[in-house]
Amino acid sequence: MQLESDDVPWVSEPPGGVMKSTREWAAAYPECAAEEWQTPFLPIRNWQVDRILPWAALTADDVVCDLGFGDGSFLIRASSVIGCQCTGVEINGDLVERAKANAASMGSSVSSLIDLQEGSFQQFMSSESFAKATVIFVHLVPGVLQKMAEQLDDRIATGVRVISQGYEIPGLCSRKTSELAYNCDDERDPTTDEALAKFMGHAFLYSQ
Repeated sequence: MQLESDDVPWVSEPPGGVMKSTREWAAAYPECAAEEWQTPFLPIRNWQVDRILPWAALTADDVVCDLGFGDGSFLIRASSVIGCQCTGVEINGDLVERAKANAASMGSSVSSLIDLQEGSFQQFMSSESFAKATVIFVHLVPGVLQKMAEQLDDRIATGVRVISQGYEIPGLCSRKTSELAYNCDDERDPTTDEALAKFMGHAFLYSQ
């Protein structure tokens, strides 16, 4: 299923004004200002995260990284359910603020486990925070996944697991070790379209 920008449920306006687009936020980062580095925001639901956590065998010893964490839902759910350290990057400053507020609302026992950074993929993937990750979660479009595939493959070679929701990562088929298909019996938001739920319920695991 291919999603265009106009097909996704964009977040609502923040209090006091219109949310800046990802394109506007990306303009501050020359290395990713080109549209092929940008991905529309598509919220992930708890039912999706709850399926992924046991399937990917996440534990409290993992350090989970989300590249493009949006409103922080995946990291917040992982830290609250598993008790693992979490980190990630998001280029959209409005979403970063929302993610931080969402994490804070869970209390210090959860928020203290999560490091949410604003910036570009390129900057973050050269950082110490990224180097510490044992699990990398991505929910990105194929064009962006293809651009970062080599760096992800390098991390997989060191023992890191990579989870991609929705799309397979181009060029990493030999690293794919498991595939999570959508189950119509899984809990989902009744307002979510069935076709979108099937797309969102699909995930791929890459490892050594």
